[in-house]
Amino acid sequence: MTEKYLHFIWKNKRLPFHLMTTTAGKAIRVLNVGTYNTASGPDFFNGQIELDNVVYNGNIELHIKSSDWIAHKHQFDPAYNNVILHVVYEHDQLIFVEGIPLTTLELKPFIDWKHFKQSKQFSVAKNSLACSVHFQACPDPIKWNQVENALFERIKRKANALSNEHPPKSLNPKNVLFHAIATAFGMKTNALPFHELAARIPMEQFLKMAIPQKTALVFGVSGLFSSTATDSYEQQLVNEWKFQAAKLNLSAAQKQMWQFKGCRPSGFPTIRLVQFAQFIDMMDWSSAFWELPVTAIKTQLFSCLCAPIKDAYWKSHYHFGKEKKRPNSAQMSTETATVIIINSIVPFLWWLSDFTSNPIFRERGIDLLETLPAEKNQLLTDWKAVGMVPKSAADSQGLLEMTHQWCAKKICLKCRIGHHILNQKD
Repeated sequence: MTEKYLHFIWKNKRLPFHLMTTTAGKAIRVLNVGTYNTASGPDFFNGQIELDNVVYNGNIELHIKSSDWIAHKHQFDPAYNNVILHVVYEHDQLIFVEGIPLTTLELKPFIDWKHFKQSKQFSVAKNSLACSVHFQACPDPIKWNQVENALFERIKRKANALSNEHPPKSLNPKNVLFHAIATAFGMKTNALPFHELAARIPMEQFLKMAIPQKTALVFGVSGLFSSTATDSYEQQLVNEWKFQAAKLNLSAAQKQMWQFKGCRPSGFPTIRLVQFAQFIDMMDWSSAFWELPVTAIKTQLFSCLCAPIKDAYWKSHYHFGKEKKRPNSAQMSTETATVIIINSIVPFLWWLSDFTSNPIFRERGIDLLETLPAEKNQLLTDWKAVGMVPKSAADSQGLLEMTHQWCAKKICLKCRIGHHILNQKD
Protein backbone atom coordinates (compact mmCIF):
# COMPACT_ATOMS: atom_id res chain seq x y z
CA MET A 1 0.00 0.00 0.00
CA THR A 2 1.12 3.58 -0.68
CA GLU A 3 0.03 6.96 0.63
CA LYS A 4 -0.34 8.20 -2.94
CA TYR A 5 -2.95 5.53 -3.60
CA LEU A 6 -4.78 6.41 -0.36
CA HIS A 7 -4.76 10.06 -1.44
CA PHE A 8 -6.19 9.06 -4.81
CA ILE A 9 -9.12 7.00 -3.53
CA TRP A 10 -9.90 9.56 -0.80
CA LYS A 11 -9.85 12.52 -3.17
CA ASN A 12 -11.97 10.68 -5.72
CA LYS A 13 -14.34 9.29 -3.04
CA ARG A 14 -13.71 5.76 -4.24
CA LEU A 15 -14.70 4.34 -0.86
CA PRO A 16 -17.92 3.01 0.72
CA PHE A 17 -18.29 5.87 3.20
CA HIS A 18 -21.76 4.68 4.22
CA LEU A 19 -20.30 1.47 5.66
CA MET A 20 -17.54 3.08 7.70
CA THR A 21 -17.24 3.59 11.41
CA THR A 22 -14.37 5.07 13.40
CA THR A 23 -11.83 2.84 15.13
CA ALA A 24 -13.76 3.64 18.32
CA GLY A 25 -16.88 2.10 16.77
CA LYS A 26 -18.78 5.34 16.22
CA ALA A 27 -20.86 6.10 13.11
CA ILE A 28 -19.36 8.85 10.96
CA ARG A 29 -20.49 10.84 7.94
CA VAL A 30 -17.87 12.28 5.66
CA LEU A 31 -19.54 15.45 4.35
CA ASN A 32 -16.50 16.83 2.53
CA VAL A 33 -13.23 15.01 1.85
CA GLY A 34 -11.46 18.38 1.71
CA THR A 35 -9.12 20.05 -0.78
CA TYR A 36 -6.03 18.08 -1.73
CA ASN A 37 -2.83 19.76 -0.54
CA THR A 38 0.42 19.04 -2.39
CA ALA A 39 2.50 21.43 -0.27
CA SER A 40 3.56 21.07 3.37
CA GLY A 41 0.95 20.52 6.05
CA PRO A 42 -2.06 18.17 6.29
CA ASP A 43 -2.99 16.23 3.16
CA PHE A 44 -6.51 17.68 2.80
CA PHE A 45 -7.65 21.15 3.86
CA ASN A 46 -11.15 22.23 4.89
CA GLY A 47 -12.71 18.81 5.29
CA GLN A 48 -16.02 18.26 7.04
CA ILE A 49 -17.35 15.30 9.07
CA GLU A 50 -20.35 14.61 11.25
CA LEU A 51 -19.83 12.66 14.47
CA ASP A 52 -22.44 12.17 17.21
CA ASN A 53 -24.71 14.65 15.39
CA VAL A 54 -22.01 17.33 15.58
CA VAL A 55 -20.41 18.75 12.42
CA TYR A 56 -16.65 19.32 12.54
CA ASN A 57 -14.68 21.43 10.06
CA GLY A 58 -10.93 21.16 9.67
CA ASN A 59 -8.09 19.30 8.04
CA ILE A 60 -7.66 15.60 7.27
CA GLU A 61 -4.41 13.63 7.35
CA LEU A 62 -3.72 10.25 5.69
CA HIS A 63 -1.09 7.67 6.63
CA ILE A 64 -0.29 4.02 6.02
CA LYS A 65 -0.28 3.39 9.78
CA SER A 66 -1.58 5.46 12.67
CA SER A 67 1.89 5.40 14.22
CA ASP A 68 3.22 7.32 11.20
CA TRP A 69 1.83 10.41 12.92
CA ILE A 70 4.51 9.98 15.57
CA ALA A 71 7.15 8.83 13.09
CA HIS A 72 6.60 11.98 11.01
CA LYS A 73 6.69 14.12 14.20
CA HIS A 74 3.34 15.78 13.52
CA GLN A 75 2.85 16.02 17.31
CA PHE A 76 5.44 18.82 17.29
CA ASP A 77 3.96 20.73 14.34
CA PRO A 78 1.16 23.25 15.12
CA ALA A 79 -0.04 22.94 11.52
CA TYR A 80 -1.58 19.59 12.49
CA ASN A 81 -3.48 20.83 15.55
CA ASN A 82 -6.59 21.44 13.42
CA VAL A 83 -6.76 17.89 12.05
CA ILE A 84 -10.28 16.54 12.65
CA LEU A 85 -9.81 13.11 11.07
CA HIS A 86 -6.93 10.67 10.73
CA VAL A 87 -7.45 8.29 7.78
CA VAL A 88 -5.13 5.29 7.81
CA TYR A 89 -4.72 2.02 5.99
CA GLU A 90 -3.96 0.20 9.26
CA HIS A 91 -4.73 1.40 12.77
CA ASP A 92 -1.91 0.39 15.12
CA GLN A 93 -1.76 3.17 17.70
CA LEU A 94 -4.11 5.65 19.35
CA ILE A 95 -3.08 9.23 18.56
CA PHE A 96 -3.77 12.25 20.77
CA VAL A 97 -3.93 15.89 19.68
CA GLU A 98 -3.74 18.32 22.59
CA GLY A 99 -4.71 15.49 24.93
CA ILE A 100 -7.81 14.44 22.96
CA PRO A 101 -7.97 11.11 21.03
CA LEU A 102 -7.86 11.81 17.29
CA THR A 103 -10.84 10.45 15.37
CA THR A 104 -9.50 7.72 13.08
CA LEU A 105 -10.82 5.79 10.09
CA GLU A 106 -9.19 2.51 9.07
CA LEU A 107 -9.44 1.78 5.31
CA LYS A 108 -7.92 -1.70 5.23
CA PRO A 109 -11.28 -3.57 5.18
CA PHE A 110 -12.58 -1.39 2.32
CA ILE A 111 -9.69 -1.48 -0.18
CA ASP A 112 -10.61 -2.63 -3.69
CA TRP A 113 -7.57 -4.83 -4.24
CA LYS A 114 -8.28 -5.39 -7.92
CA HIS A 115 -8.23 -1.62 -8.44
CA PHE A 116 -5.10 -1.26 -6.33
CA LYS A 117 -3.27 -3.88 -8.42
CA GLN A 118 -4.30 -2.06 -11.59
CA SER A 119 -2.80 1.17 -10.24
CA LYS A 120 0.37 -0.70 -9.32
CA GLN A 121 0.65 -1.95 -12.90
CA PHE A 122 1.06 1.68 -13.94
CA SER A 123 3.96 2.28 -11.57
CA VAL A 124 5.89 -0.88 -12.51
CA ALA A 125 5.21 -0.79 -16.27
CA LYS A 126 8.36 -1.04 -18.36
CA ASN A 127 6.76 0.90 -21.20
CA SER A 128 7.37 4.64 -21.00
CA LEU A 129 3.60 5.04 -21.38
CA ALA A 130 2.44 3.00 -18.40
CA CYS A 131 -1.24 3.18 -19.35
CA SER A 132 -0.71 2.17 -22.98
CA VAL A 133 -2.85 -0.97 -22.62
CA HIS A 134 -5.81 1.07 -21.40
CA PHE A 135 -4.99 4.28 -23.30
CA GLN A 136 -7.63 3.95 -26.00
CA ALA A 137 -10.35 3.74 -23.34
CA CYS A 138 -9.75 7.38 -22.46
CA PRO A 139 -11.64 9.98 -24.58
CA ASP A 140 -9.51 12.29 -26.74
CA PRO A 141 -10.73 15.50 -25.02
CA ILE A 142 -9.39 14.24 -21.68
CA LYS A 143 -6.07 13.21 -23.25
CA TRP A 144 -5.48 16.54 -24.96
CA ASN A 145 -6.65 18.45 -21.89
CA GLN A 146 -3.89 16.69 -19.94
CA VAL A 147 -1.37 17.49 -22.68
CA GLU A 148 -2.39 21.16 -22.58
CA ASN A 149 -1.98 21.17 -18.81
CA ALA A 150 1.48 19.63 -19.20
CA LEU A 151 2.39 22.29 -21.79
CA PHE A 152 1.51 25.11 -19.38
CA GLU A 153 3.56 23.47 -16.64
CA ARG A 154 6.52 23.10 -19.00
CA ILE A 155 6.57 26.74 -20.03
CA LYS A 156 5.95 27.90 -16.48
CA ARG A 157 8.85 25.77 -15.25
CA LYS A 158 11.18 27.29 -17.84
CA ALA A 159 9.94 30.82 -17.11
CA ASN A 160 10.50 30.24 -13.38
CA ALA A 161 14.05 29.14 -14.16
CA LEU A 162 14.64 32.53 -15.78
CA SER A 163 13.23 34.27 -12.70
CA ASN A 164 15.37 32.22 -10.33
CA GLU A 165 18.50 32.87 -12.36
CA HIS A 166 18.07 36.63 -12.47
CA PRO A 167 17.57 38.53 -9.18
CA PRO A 168 14.41 40.67 -9.12
CA LYS A 169 16.31 43.86 -8.29
CA SER A 170 17.18 46.03 -11.29
CA LEU A 171 16.01 43.38 -13.75
CA ASN A 172 16.60 44.19 -17.38
CA PRO A 173 14.35 42.22 -19.77
CA LYS A 174 17.02 42.47 -22.48
CA ASN A 175 19.52 40.74 -20.22
CA VAL A 176 17.06 37.94 -19.38
CA LEU A 177 16.34 37.42 -23.08
CA PHE A 178 20.05 37.53 -23.98
CA HIS A 179 20.86 34.73 -21.54
CA ALA A 180 17.85 32.66 -22.63
CA ILE A 181 18.83 32.91 -26.30
CA ALA A 182 22.46 32.08 -25.61
CA THR A 183 21.58 28.94 -23.64
CA ALA A 184 19.16 27.83 -26.37
CA PHE A 185 21.85 28.24 -29.04
CA GLY A 186 23.93 25.60 -27.25
CA MET A 187 21.16 23.00 -27.60
CA LYS A 188 21.59 20.10 -25.16
CA THR A 189 25.26 19.46 -25.92
CA ASN A 190 26.65 22.96 -25.37
CA ALA A 191 23.93 24.64 -23.31
CA LEU A 192 26.23 25.12 -20.28
CA PRO A 193 29.18 26.60 -22.23
CA PHE A 194 26.81 29.02 -23.97
CA HIS A 195 25.24 29.88 -20.63
CA GLU A 196 28.66 30.73 -19.20
CA LEU A 197 29.49 32.68 -22.37
CA ALA A 198 26.45 34.93 -21.81
CA ALA A 199 27.40 35.43 -18.16
CA ARG A 200 30.88 36.62 -19.16
CA ILE A 201 29.73 39.03 -21.88
CA PRO A 202 28.67 42.59 -20.90
CA MET A 203 25.35 42.57 -22.70
CA GLU A 204 24.75 46.34 -23.02
CA GLN A 205 28.16 46.99 -24.58
CA PHE A 206 27.88 43.86 -26.71
CA LEU A 207 24.62 45.00 -28.33
CA LYS A 208 26.24 48.26 -29.42
CA MET A 209 29.19 46.59 -31.14
CA ALA A 210 29.52 46.03 -34.88
CA ILE A 211 29.35 42.44 -36.11
CA PRO A 212 33.18 42.00 -36.43
CA GLN A 213 33.55 43.08 -32.80
CA LYS A 214 30.75 40.76 -31.68
CA THR A 215 32.36 37.84 -33.50
CA ALA A 216 35.76 38.56 -31.95
CA LEU A 217 34.22 38.85 -28.49
CA VAL A 218 32.27 35.56 -28.57
CA PHE A 219 35.32 33.64 -29.77
CA GLY A 220 37.57 35.35 -27.26
CA VAL A 221 35.28 34.69 -24.31
CA SER A 222 34.69 31.10 -25.48
CA GLY A 223 38.41 30.36 -25.42
CA LEU A 224 38.19 28.73 -28.87
CA PHE A 225 40.92 30.73 -30.56
CA SER A 226 43.95 28.69 -31.63
CA SER A 227 47.07 28.90 -29.49
CA THR A 228 48.67 30.65 -32.45
CA ALA A 229 46.63 32.36 -35.15
CA THR A 230 46.38 30.10 -38.20
CA ASP A 231 45.53 32.79 -40.77
CA SER A 232 45.02 36.53 -41.17
CA TYR A 233 41.27 36.30 -40.42
CA GLU A 234 41.80 34.69 -37.04
CA GLN A 235 44.61 37.14 -36.28
CA GLN A 236 42.29 40.07 -36.90
CA LEU A 237 39.74 38.61 -34.48
CA VAL A 238 42.42 37.88 -31.88
CA ASN A 239 43.69 41.47 -32.05
CA GLU A 240 40.13 42.81 -31.63
CA TRP A 241 39.52 40.43 -28.73
CA LYS A 242 42.69 41.54 -26.92
CA PHE A 243 41.61 45.17 -27.28
CA GLN A 244 38.08 44.52 -26.00
CA ALA A 245 39.28 42.25 -23.20
CA ALA A 246 41.60 44.96 -21.89
CA LYS A 247 38.96 47.67 -22.33
CA LEU A 248 36.11 45.76 -20.65
CA ASN A 249 38.18 43.63 -18.25
CA LEU A 250 37.07 40.35 -19.78
CA SER A 251 38.54 36.86 -19.47
CA ALA A 252 38.24 33.70 -21.56
CA ALA A 253 36.46 30.54 -20.47
CA GLN A 254 38.05 27.08 -20.59
CA LYS A 255 38.27 25.77 -24.13
CA GLN A 256 37.77 22.20 -22.89
CA MET A 257 34.15 22.79 -21.86
CA TRP A 258 33.00 22.97 -25.48
CA GLN A 259 31.80 19.72 -27.02
CA PHE A 260 32.34 18.95 -30.71
CA LYS A 261 31.60 15.25 -30.39
CA GLY A 262 27.96 14.47 -30.89
CA CYS A 263 27.49 17.55 -33.09
CA ARG A 264 27.17 17.57 -36.84
CA PRO A 265 29.67 19.90 -38.54
CA SER A 266 26.88 22.43 -39.18
CA GLY A 267 26.26 22.44 -35.43
CA PHE A 268 29.87 22.75 -34.25
CA PRO A 269 30.34 25.35 -31.48
CA THR A 270 32.43 27.48 -33.83
CA ILE A 271 29.57 27.74 -36.33
CA ARG A 272 27.00 28.30 -33.59
CA LEU A 273 29.08 31.15 -32.12
CA VAL A 274 29.17 32.93 -35.48
CA GLN A 275 25.42 32.41 -35.92
CA PHE A 276 24.82 33.66 -32.38
CA ALA A 277 26.81 36.84 -32.91
CA GLN A 278 25.01 37.50 -36.20
CA PHE A 279 21.57 36.82 -34.73
CA ILE A 280 22.19 39.16 -31.80
CA ASP A 281 23.34 41.79 -34.32
CA MET A 282 20.30 41.41 -36.58
CA MET A 283 17.59 41.04 -33.95
CA ASP A 284 15.27 43.89 -32.98
CA TRP A 285 15.95 44.49 -29.29
CA SER A 286 13.33 47.20 -28.79
CA SER A 287 10.41 46.53 -26.45
CA ALA A 288 8.09 47.47 -29.33
CA PHE A 289 9.11 44.26 -31.13
CA TRP A 290 7.04 42.17 -28.72
CA GLU A 291 4.01 44.35 -29.43
CA LEU A 292 3.96 43.16 -33.06
CA PRO A 293 1.48 40.50 -34.26
CA VAL A 294 2.67 36.96 -33.60
CA THR A 295 3.07 36.26 -37.32
CA ALA A 296 5.39 39.27 -37.67
CA ILE A 297 7.44 38.21 -34.64
CA LYS A 298 7.78 34.70 -36.03
CA THR A 299 8.78 35.93 -39.50
CA GLN A 300 11.47 38.24 -38.17
CA LEU A 301 12.89 35.63 -35.79
CA PHE A 302 13.23 33.04 -38.56
CA SER A 303 14.65 35.66 -40.91
CA CYS A 304 17.40 36.47 -38.42
CA LEU A 305 18.07 32.92 -37.27
CA CYS A 306 18.16 31.32 -40.72
CA ALA A 307 20.06 34.08 -42.50
CA PRO A 308 23.21 32.84 -44.27
CA ILE A 309 26.37 33.80 -42.43
CA LYS A 310 27.57 37.03 -44.01
CA ASP A 311 31.21 36.49 -43.23
CA ALA A 312 32.62 34.64 -46.28
CA TYR A 313 35.27 32.91 -44.13
CA TRP A 314 32.70 30.58 -42.57
CA LYS A 315 31.37 29.53 -45.94
CA SER A 316 34.49 27.42 -46.34
CA HIS A 317 35.51 26.66 -42.74
CA TYR A 318 34.28 24.75 -39.69
CA HIS A 319 37.36 25.68 -37.66
CA PHE A 320 40.00 28.37 -37.87
CA GLY A 321 42.55 27.60 -40.58
CA LYS A 322 40.84 24.39 -41.73
CA GLU A 323 38.88 24.64 -44.94
CA LYS A 324 35.87 22.43 -45.46
CA LYS A 325 35.76 19.97 -48.32
CA ARG A 326 32.91 21.82 -49.96
CA PRO A 327 31.53 25.36 -49.74
CA ASN A 328 28.54 25.93 -47.49
CA SER A 329 26.63 29.02 -46.41
CA ALA A 330 26.55 27.77 -42.79
CA GLN A 331 22.87 28.67 -42.80
CA MET A 332 20.88 27.47 -39.81
CA SER A 333 18.10 24.99 -40.58
CA THR A 334 14.48 25.88 -39.83
CA GLU A 335 14.32 22.86 -37.49
CA THR A 336 17.18 24.23 -35.37
CA ALA A 337 15.67 27.72 -35.45
CA THR A 338 12.36 26.30 -34.26
CA VAL A 339 14.02 24.62 -31.28
CA ILE A 340 15.79 27.86 -30.32
CA ILE A 341 12.53 29.82 -30.46
CA ILE A 342 10.72 27.18 -28.39
CA ASN A 343 13.43 27.07 -25.72
CA SER A 344 14.13 30.79 -25.42
CA ILE A 345 11.52 33.13 -26.89
CA VAL A 346 8.44 31.32 -25.55
CA PRO A 347 9.67 31.05 -21.91
CA PHE A 348 10.84 34.68 -22.12
CA LEU A 349 7.38 35.85 -23.18
CA TRP A 350 5.87 34.06 -20.17
CA TRP A 351 8.51 35.61 -17.93
CA LEU A 352 7.82 39.02 -19.49
CA SER A 353 4.10 38.57 -18.82
CA ASP A 354 4.80 38.10 -15.11
CA PHE A 355 7.40 40.88 -15.07
CA THR A 356 5.06 43.43 -16.67
CA SER A 357 1.81 41.98 -15.25
CA ASN A 358 0.55 41.90 -18.82
CA PRO A 359 -1.14 38.61 -19.85
CA ILE A 360 -0.90 39.50 -23.56
CA PHE A 361 2.73 38.29 -23.67
CA ARG A 362 1.78 34.89 -22.26
CA GLU A 363 -0.94 34.57 -24.88
CA ARG A 364 1.57 35.44 -27.59
CA GLY A 365 3.91 32.75 -26.32
CA ILE A 366 1.17 30.15 -26.75
CA ASP A 367 0.12 31.60 -30.11
CA LEU A 368 3.72 31.43 -31.27
CA LEU A 369 3.96 27.75 -30.31
CA GLU A 370 0.73 27.02 -32.17
CA THR A 371 2.16 28.53 -35.36
CA LEU A 372 5.36 26.46 -35.15
CA PRO A 373 5.57 22.92 -36.56
CA ALA A 374 5.72 19.98 -34.17
CA GLU A 375 9.19 18.67 -33.42
CA LYS A 376 10.31 15.27 -34.64
CA ASN A 377 12.00 12.73 -32.38
CA GLN A 378 11.60 9.18 -31.11
CA LEU A 379 9.59 10.20 -28.05
CA LEU A 380 6.98 11.85 -30.23
CA THR A 381 6.99 8.83 -32.53
CA ASP A 382 6.01 6.71 -29.51
CA TRP A 383 3.08 9.04 -28.83
CA LYS A 384 1.97 8.84 -32.45
CA ALA A 385 1.85 5.05 -32.11
CA VAL A 386 -0.99 5.42 -29.58
CA GLY A 387 -2.84 7.98 -31.67
CA MET A 388 -1.48 11.21 -30.14
CA VAL A 389 -0.31 13.03 -33.28
CA PRO A 390 0.93 16.57 -32.53
CA LYS A 391 -0.25 19.23 -34.97
CA SER A 392 1.98 22.03 -33.68
CA ALA A 393 4.87 22.74 -31.34
CA ALA A 394 2.31 23.42 -28.61
CA ASP A 395 1.16 19.80 -28.86
CA SER A 396 4.66 18.34 -29.14
CA GLN A 397 5.94 20.36 -26.18
CA GLY A 398 3.03 19.17 -24.07
CA LEU A 399 3.69 15.56 -25.05
CA LEU A 400 7.40 15.88 -24.25
CA GLU A 401 6.54 17.27 -20.82
CA MET A 402 4.18 14.34 -20.32
CA THR A 403 7.00 11.93 -21.14
CA HIS A 404 9.64 13.47 -18.87
CA GLN A 405 7.65 14.90 -15.97
CA TRP A 406 4.65 12.56 -15.78
CA CYS A 407 5.09 9.19 -17.51
CA ALA A 408 8.77 8.71 -16.65
CA LYS A 409 8.07 9.53 -13.00
CA LYS A 410 4.98 7.27 -13.00
CA ILE A 411 2.78 9.90 -11.34
CA CYS A 412 -0.28 8.39 -13.00
CA LEU A 413 -2.49 9.08 -9.99
CA LYS A 414 -2.12 12.82 -10.62
CA CYS A 415 -2.65 12.54 -14.39
CA ARG A 416 -6.10 13.21 -15.80
CA ILE A 417 -5.70 10.28 -18.19
CA GLY A 418 -4.74 8.00 -15.32
CA HIS A 419 -7.64 9.34 -13.26
CA HIS A 420 -10.12 8.55 -16.00
CA ILE A 421 -8.79 5.04 -16.55
CA LEU A 422 -8.66 4.18 -12.84
CA ASN A 423 -12.12 5.63 -12.22
CA GLN A 424 -13.76 3.48 -14.87
CA LYS A 425 -16.27 1.06 -13.46
CA ASP A 426 -15.70 -2.62 -14.14
